[in-house]
Amino acid sequence: MARLNISPVMVILLLGSVAVTILPGLAVPAPSPAPAWQHLLECANKLGDCGKQVYFAVFVNGTTVTKDCCTRLLSVGKQCHHDLIVYATQRPTFKGNVSEILDKSEQILKLQIMYSGLMKQNAIML
Repeated sequence: MARLNISPVMVILLLGSVAVTILPGLAVPAPSPAPAWQHLLECANKLGDCGKQVYFAVFVNGTTVTKDCCTRLLSVGKQCHHDLIVYATQRPTFKGNVSEILDKSEQILKLQIMYSGLMKQNAIML
């Protein structure tokens, strides 16, 4: 039967290399996101779960945004909404329809503003 003959130096090198790769102190930290990405992440976080509703309302015909998400969309602001839509239109799927999508996005935002105004008027009348 053959005998395994590993020198102690090889064992020490193997254990040393494993230990070095495991130590988190020697790891290179990931760079922080660029300011534009940070802005988009903040906008998406503010929108939360309502982001799906807004996405489908803009990109899929026939879907609506609930009252709560309407309020959330308005609190996020026009600039955040616009920036998220512009980012989404950079995908190859939507390349040919950018102006159409931006128009739909503006319509939805205007409807939300109008709806919000009607809700405030009704609350004042009560």
